[in-house]
Amino acid sequence: MENSEDFMQKFLFEDIAIKGSFVRLEKSWREVVRRAKPDRSATELLAQTLCAAALLTSNIKFRGAVSLQIQAAGSIRFLLGQCTHDGQLRGVVRMYDSRPTTGDSPPVLAINLEPGDGGSRYQGIVALEERDLVEALQHYFYQSEQLATRFWLSASETHCTGLMIQRMPDHNFDPDDWNRICLMADTLSSHALLCLQPDRMINIVFAEDNVRLFSPAPLVFGCQCTKQRVTNVLLSLGEEEVSGIVEELNLVEVDCQYCGQSYQFDAIDVAQIFSTQSSPQTETGGPH
Repeated sequence: MENSEDFMQKFLFEDIAIKGSFVRLEKSWREVVRRAKPDRSATELLAQTLCAAALLTSNIKFRGAVSLQIQAAGSIRFLLGQCTHDGQLRGVVRMYDSRPTTGDSPPVLAINLEPGDGGSRYQGIVALEERDLVEALQHYFYQSEQLATRFWLSASETHCTGLMIQRMPDHNFDPDDWNRICLMADTLSSHALLCLQPDRMINIVFAEDNVRLFSPAPLVFGCQCTKQRVTNVLLSLGEEEVSGIVEELNLVEVDCQYCGQSYQFDAIDVAQIFSTQSSPQTETGGPH
């Protein structure tokens, strides 16, 4: 792999209907932190959210992205971690300037599946309340997918890791196998999860099982913002509003909150956009 410290690696228990994935983020994680500049209190949660998003891409069958979005959790107003099918990661955090004391919205986790080929988007909502991210994810799979799934997430100042184990649909599934595998995974300390490579972890924790480890897939920081996507946003606002901004400020400037890329449009650009395009192009998404 080009970036051996940032990867997602799947594995399969050959003799029982259980599969798993392991994620390690180092360089990509540091790049997200550099750009997102998370508050100290949000750094670990952002790391865990990115790892979880990457783990969930091991299950998707479409070209697109998985994003985990947390809202109104303590001092965090909005936090999002996203991973695409080809391993591009990005994240953002917004904190409350002063936490509102009345009319609070309950904290929630939104799990978004975002096909990039025009397919239907899906969003699942889980109330966080007293749950941490791991508990919320496991509750989601139990309630919505009805598929036993466990997560282990850990983060340090330099890197973060995640492990997901999931039951595979099988009428011959033995619950004792599931309980045994989860009990063994629970013996992993946070330090061990951060330090062990997948092959070493499997040899230590699942030594009694026949486990097939697949080739790792690289993960990198990446942003999907483009000038066309920003153009689509301007088109959705309408010519009158965009022209009004240009008249007041001499240009429209849109900054991507994920990567910091700035897109600028002057009066000539705006006139050309609305004279040649009457509706947004097929490329969806945006800098948000």
